[in-house]
Amino acid sequence: MSGLETALEPVFTWLTANPAWAGAFIGLIAFAESLALVGLLVPGAFLMFLAGAAVGGSNIDILPMLAWAVVGAVAGDSLSYWLGRHFRDQLRDFPVVRRYPGALARAEGLFHRHGGKSVVIGRFVGPVRPVIPAVVGMLGMPPGRFLVANVSSALAWAPAYLLPGVVFGASLVLAMEVMGRLMAWLVLAFGGFFLLRWLIPRIDRPLRLAGHRLARAVGRHPPPGQWGEWLRPLHAALRALRHRQGWLWWLAFVVFLGTLAEALWTPGPQGWERGLLALAEAQRGDLPRRFAWIITQAGGLLPVSLATLTLVAALWRAGEVRRAGFAVLGVASAVLVAYVLKALLGTPRPNGLTATAEFAAAFPSAHAAGIAALVTVWLTVLPPRARVLRWLLLLPGGLLIALVAATRLLLGVHWPLDVIGGLALGIVLGALPAVAGGVRSPVRRRDESVVLSAGILVATAGIAQMLNWPDPIDTYPEPVGSGLPAVVATDSPLATQRLGLRGPADAFVAQWQAGEQVPAGFEPEWQPAPPWRWQTALRWISPRPSAARLPVLPRWHDGRRPDVVLIRVGDDPRRRWVLRAWRAAVTPDGPIWLLTLERDDIRPGVLLPRLRRHEPSPDELAALLGPASQRAGLVRLPGPVPRYRSSSDASAASPQGGTNP
Repeated sequence: MSGLETALEPVFTWLTANPAWAGAFIGLIAFAESLALVGLLVPGAFLMFLAGAAVGGSNIDILPMLAWAVVGAVAGDSLSYWLGRHFRDQLRDFPVVRRYPGALARAEGLFHRHGGKSVVIGRFVGPVRPVIPAVVGMLGMPPGRFLVANVSSALAWAPAYLLPGVVFGASLVLAMEVMGRLMAWLVLAFGGFFLLRWLIPRIDRPLRLAGHRLARAVGRHPPPGQWGEWLRPLHAALRALRHRQGWLWWLAFVVFLGTLAEALWTPGPQGWERGLLALAEAQRGDLPRRFAWIITQAGGLLPVSLATLTLVAALWRAGEVRRAGFAVLGVASAVLVAYVLKALLGTPRPNGLTATAEFAAAFPSAHAAGIAALVTVWLTVLPPRARVLRWLLLLPGGLLIALVAATRLLLGVHWPLDVIGGLALGIVLGALPAVAGGVRSPVRRRDESVVLSAGILVATAGIAQMLNWPDPIDTYPEPVGSGLPAVVATDSPLATQRLGLRGPADAFVAQWQAGEQVPAGFEPEWQPAPPWRWQTALRWISPRPSAARLPVLPRWHDGRRPDVVLIRVGDDPRRRWVLRAWRAAVTPDGPIWLLTLERDDIRPGVLLPRLRRHEPSPDELAALLGPASQRAGLVRLPGPVPRYRSSSDASAASPQGGTNP
């Protein structure tokens, strides 16, 4: 330990015991550094570096510290913006501004050259950093535009100013080792952000131009006559390609057709669906299950139906008869088509729920289709002038759709493609009021109708939850409990292949029946892998990677991370064996561990190390597991996955016993 680290050790120890004070201190620095006038006097960049060094040396969780920094920076710039809008030109007469006249002039020049982007640029430019928010407020930048620029720039500014200090405080040697690459990654991140901002309008413009040409080709009005009425929705959908919303509608339509084709050609779940569902089910304890059940009520048939009828009645009373008809048709058709497809396809649900009386087939999810259709109808019936209400509805409405969709997975009643197909179906049919040409009706109190419908949805979902009707919680799969392995018979069959997030993956190399907390016999040749912390994670960008110092990349089996991860490094410091062990079951003879083995070859790369994984050969398996089984007193029994058991248990199970590999 260096002299500097020794001197700062008491400070690091106190911060480890009082992390809340560290967060408040960082938030105060960020606030003062971003505040108009005050930031001219505060050495904010240096203080943020010191605060980051204290956090890195104290092993404090960095995410709350970054959150404190973002909140402080947003609050400081917001107050500066308010001062600029309130005092206007009087700001020039403040004593501190008169002391630094060049900062105000440079900030005004930056705003005139770059407009709203000056808030983002000014966040990282020294003298104008605490002045630019006040200047844009003084010059009349709209509050909404400033808020977006303020928050987005703060999200980038906090790690850029805090992480170098964290790296320095974590280890002086590590700081010197990874600083260059860390700055390269930050430059790439900022470059990618500005490239995306430059690229999106240039992609959007040709698409909208193509949509305009298509709209002119199909004509301003649908064909006359009876057939024209039937073609009106298709005609309106083609003309909608002039707008971004039209492209989104067609994207949802393509997604629905893709999921429907997948459900027709492959009725069973895909491997990645099984992996994601296993991950969701692993989190289904008592509290998450109840919370998910409460949220999923918002997509139930009763709340969605009452909210739709309320919207229709309000629109009808306001004179929006045509739009009311399209609204009820959009939601009703989404739910009806979902149930018709369920009956026709008969896709089985997870956990054998299709065989029960409470659940129909799986594809598509009627809950996802219903809530997506209702929220889409809300957005389509709002008048064009209600932009603020549209955004206020879009954010919580989109969050509600995502939560209901996620709860169907967490509750274990749908596969992921069922949910995706239901969401796409709801968006396609919920946009019927706009697509079918119902936008020409006069604007009358549509915003109040939407707010009333949303209130009825929330109230009805709450009542359904309190009454436990018509969707009782008892019909859903039981919680998985604490995640501990079940008690099974000694010779019960266990998994032969790891179920990862992308589906079945590596085959298990052994079932190891020895060791309570760690598979027995692997010490002292094997050692625990470095844990995932900020200090160890930064080693992945080191130009000189070492296999013994890098944390192991995560793997899942049946929704669980391995209980034990061990590594073995030989003569080559860039090569290691990785042993992952899942505690799979408990038997009267002891716990059974499922083991996977792989060899990692790690070589230097441009910005990240190059990692190659190799499966062990039979000879390598024998060389790795043989000594460990001998130390643990185990013998190998044949099977789809070799089982290693104690010699006495193996002799009792088989008169001929077993042999080591």
